[in-house]
Amino acid sequence: MAARTVFVACLLFLGMSLMITSRRPAPSSNAFCRIIWLFGVPCDQVNMAIVTGIKGDKKSYKLGPVTPDQILANHTSKDGEVANLNFTMNSTTLSMGCHVQGSSVSPFWFSPFDNGTNYCNLYKVIKGSGLNKTPGFVEFTNEWLCLGFGASVCK
Repeated sequence: MAARTVFVACLLFLGMSLMITSRRPAPSSNAFCRIIWLFGVPCDQVNMAIVTGIKGDKKSYKLGPVTPDQILANHTSKDGEVANLNFTMNSTTLSMGCHVQGSSVSPFWFSPFDNGTNYCNLYKVIKGSGLNKTPGFVEFTNEWLCLGFGASVCK
């Protein structure tokens, strides 16, 4: 009877271990940054401002597909490294404002030590568009969501 209990316990442990590990996303070895911004202006104005900010720096940024809810772009560094940028917008119902989630991902394995380059890729678009001076502007990120955020030199 004791052997049967141990066997069942081992099966349960193995099953739980497989369930837990199968739900974890694969670890990324690339540098990335995720930022959430809140703006006190409607998303259509935010969308136009982000597109204008990206188009304003044609040397570094290349605009991709644009929809009312999403903007895709690329940023090319001086070293030729291309990062993928994504801005996703959702209207906030209470304040008639806009919630934007931005991400920048570098493709290379050595990029996690980029000193906040991905943060700067996103920040420069928001600053260049003037959105950082709009009413209700708030930025949320940290070192866990944005590798190198604390070491970035573009703040």
